[in-house]
Parts: sequence; structure tokens; C-alpha cells
Amino acid sequence: MKIIKIILMTLAGIVLLFLSIGLLLPSYEYQSSIVVNASPEKCWAIYHDTKKMGEWLEGFESLTLKSGKQLADGSMYEIIITDDGHRMVMSEKIIEVKAPTKVTYELNNDVLKSEFSFSFEGTSSTEITSKYKITGNNILWKSILFLSKSYMTNEANQQLEGLKKVIEKQ
Repeated sequence: MKIIKIILMTLAGIVLLFLSIGLLLPSYEYQSSIVVNASPEKCWAIYHDTKKMGEWLEGFESLTLKSGKQLADGSMYEIIITDDGHRMVMSEKIIEVKAPTKVTYELNNDVLKSEFSFSFEGTSSTEITSKYKITGNNILWKSILFLSKSYMTNEANQQLEGLKKVIEKQ
């Protein structure tokens, strides 16, 4: 009986520690950058070309304007990504557009809220930088997402690598 109590106390401690991560660190930020051998205008155009998004955004299925004007502040979109057979439907709002140098979004789904931006700086070559702020929608997701930070950062790096390949082959 004493061993069962020790095991249960240990498990309770682990659960409390896990959930405390979400309480203490409810959101986190990360960024990625890459240099592309193309002008900011070309990078901007290809980044926003929905016909090419599937070439660099893994699992991309569709991006549909739901309200507002194309690439305008306040416009709402629905983005659908399929990952390992799981279809994720997300709401995306454009917060700010400064063509062709920066665009800022807010993305929401059942799991998280993400504020992110892409900037395009340079002349003959372009440094593309993506910045993210991730917040889980509840304490469980806050903890899980914080522990997934390295995975999320790696995914952002892979997206930029894919975007670079698509841009440079055009």
C-alpha cells in the first residue's frame, strides 16, 4: 500500500509540474530567418501566391478569403492544413500589411492563438524573417505547446527553406 501511495504522489507531482509550466509560461516567442537570392517584391509575390503555397507550406490545402479585401488590414481568411491525416481548419486575420516588406497575422484554432509576421528586407537579395508568438487556449495546451517550442521552431525553419527553394527556382 505504501508503494502505491508513493507512485500516486509522484504522478500527482509530475502532473502539477507539467501544468505549472502553462501557468508560469502561458506564451512564448521565436523567430527564423533566411536569405533568398531574389528581390523583396518577388519574394512577397510568391509568398502570397496560393497556387504555390503547397510547395513550401507542408500540408497546405486551401486559403479562402472570408471577409474583407485580399491582403488588406482586417481581412479574415480560413486556412486548411492536413497533417498526418488530421485536417485543421483555422481562422486567420490580417493585422497589418506593408507591401512588399511586412505582413502581420493572427491565427486561431482549437489549440492555440498565434500572432506572427513575415518581413522581407533587402534589395537584390532578401532576408525573410518570420516571428511568432504562441499562446495555448487552455493550461494543458499552454504546457504542451511550450514543451513543443523546438519542434515549432524547426517547422518554421523548414517552411522558410521550402519557400526559398520555390522562390529561387522561379
